[in-house]
Amino acid sequence: RFHPPENHHELNDFNPNKKSVSKDFDFFGIFDFLFKGEKKYGYWVWSGDMDSVDFDKLSKNGVNIVFLNSYAFTDHGQRDVMEWIKKANDHGIEVHIWMQIFNTGDWISPVKNGKPDSAYFNYKIEEAKYYAGLEGVSGLQMDYIRYEGNAYKDQNGTAAINEFVKNFTKSVKDVNPSLTVSATVMPEVNATYYYGQDIPEMGKYVDVIVPMMYKGNYEADSNWVKNTTDWIVKNSGDAKVWVGLQTYQSDFNVSDLPADDLLKDGQYSFDNGANGVIYFKWGMNEELDNKKLN
Repeated sequence: RFHPPENHHELNDFNPNKKSVSKDFDFFGIFDFLFKGEKKYGYWVWSGDMDSVDFDKLSKNGVNIVFLNSYAFTDHGQRDVMEWIKKANDHGIEVHIWMQIFNTGDWISPVKNGKPDSAYFNYKIEEAKYYAGLEGVSGLQMDYIRYEGNAYKDQNGTAAINEFVKNFTKSVKDVNPSLTVSATVMPEVNATYYYGQDIPEMGKYVDVIVPMMYKGNYEADSNWVKNTTDWIVKNSGDAKVWVGLQTYQSDFNVSDLPADDLLKDGQYSFDNGANGVIYFKWGMNEELDNKKLN
């Protein structure tokens, strides 16, 4: 059975101390916006790529959100990150801080001595509350909110992950109720068994579920994107779904995917109920014109 490789993230140590209405007004469009929500188009951004981000290009191409790796705060310092966030906001782009939860260089079990590891949970939640209190931060993105692929060996793992997600969301919204909290998930029907990710349960707590729909890693095609998006949407409860798309062929072939392929899969995602498309990662396929998507 194939498990996608784990070269998706950049890892480091957390240190907060681096610390009038016209006749052309579209009434039906605003109705759709209010009741369905604005569609999101964005990128994951590694800390090392932060300074290369071209906000003019992103804005021109319809991008309205970025997930910034949390280690930007240690790599660049809080002052530079805050200036970067303000620049993004000035271009109409939301910044969500992207955190690794149960992998910070090595895998960390959510269970210790048969119970949820409350000490570690509190540590990560305090880190999240720090980001939640920063001006210009629109959301928090939980990544690696799972096991490597062996959750079935730990009887209480799924319950522990659910507890963490619930407490994390409540804690950061106590700091800033307007924050959007999202959780990255594996795009598999059996995600609970292998990864401890109970998607319907997680959807009760977070605002957004983000399936990593990396078809190259699964040796899959666009039909898989359509069908899996449909399944995730139907099983995420009230949570919205922003589909994560891989901008390159696979983890075994990191050449760019053709832009038309990405836009096609983005459209399939929306056609099957998704509310957003997030590309992994900035630095590849930067010219995607998201305004072509409906």
